[in-house]
Amino acid sequence: MTYLGLHVSIKIFKSVLLVMSLFFALVGLIEIVEFGNRAGTGITSNPLTTLSSAALTAAVWSMDLLPISFVIGGVIAISDLQNHRELIVAKASGISIWGLVRAPLIFAILVGLSVSYALDPIVLRLNDVVDAQIKAQSSTSGTLNRRSGWIEQQNADGRYIIKADEILNTGDAMNGVRIFMLGGKNGDNRQIIAAQARYENYEWELTDGTISESGVPTKRFKTFTLATTYSAEQLRLQLGSISRMSIFELKAQLRDKTITTPAEYAAQMRMRRLEALPIVLVGTLLIAFAFTSGYSRLGTSGTHIIYGILLGFVVYILTKLADRAGESGDINALLAAWGPAIVAIVIGTTVLLQKEDG
Repeated sequence: MTYLGLHVSIKIFKSVLLVMSLFFALVGLIEIVEFGNRAGTGITSNPLTTLSSAALTAAVWSMDLLPISFVIGGVIAISDLQNHRELIVAKASGISIWGLVRAPLIFAILVGLSVSYALDPIVLRLNDVVDAQIKAQSSTSGTLNRRSGWIEQQNADGRYIIKADEILNTGDAMNGVRIFMLGGKNGDNRQIIAAQARYENYEWELTDGTISESGVPTKRFKTFTLATTYSAEQLRLQLGSISRMSIFELKAQLRDKTITTPAEYAAQMRMRRLEALPIVLVGTLLIAFAFTSGYSRLGTSGTHIIYGILLGFVVYILTKLADRAGESGDINALLAAWGPAIVAIVIGTTVLLQKEDG
């Protein structure tokens, strides 16, 4: 990597970091306000938890908006290089645009790999820690994120269905639980009702409930344990908490597995999207170079800058549309994740070839 390539990469990195910081600050401010509006919570009651939650949510959004940050940051940095005639001097020294682009593209690939395989898993784990603190803080005031639903489980004796009036957070705790045993090896047809169920280490711990069985008097229990073969990751996959799973967890769950359910389609799409992130960043950076590296006596044309940013937004929107199609199973997840990235690379490379080589 030449000194000039390193210089261009540093300029782009600073501009991208500036744009990401603006997104981070905006989303963080919105999250703090939204968190303060929830009943029983607020920044004054537990400022550290509130700020941590807002910061982690802002970090997730900033990573999601990384392609837009690369387009805008790249346009700003390249325009500055152009306006200071640094690109002209480089070309006059015999360095082509392809020589200048090489180092920033390597930088984009490294950033994409770091986000997908390091930063995203770290943020998710920190989110779990902060969510546990919020759960403890909010349990007495009833402000937890609640939803009802059905999930199917299995143990050594057979399958069973859990119906919960309230599913808390990622599904590790449920209120108003009714369990229907589906026969199994021993013809188990029990119906279990419990006030609460908590998942831990391949077991459901039920509290304050009854066990009903045909021809047998109803039994009451204070605590009752029901085994399951499902891991915590499989449980989150069942409940649709795909966004809370890292690329490593997704790969482990989907390895050698036939994708059939909507949750599995969504999980596969998220995994492919994280895998394709480096190539998406390469495509957006090529677009930034293609529309702002041309020579102009008065500096970079404002029209070209607007075109570059707009095209970057178009690529981002196409990426999101492809994500939706991949999550629903309408198109192959690999094609949905890599297609927009390849299109962006083709557009950027074609425009650069046209401008530089005719």
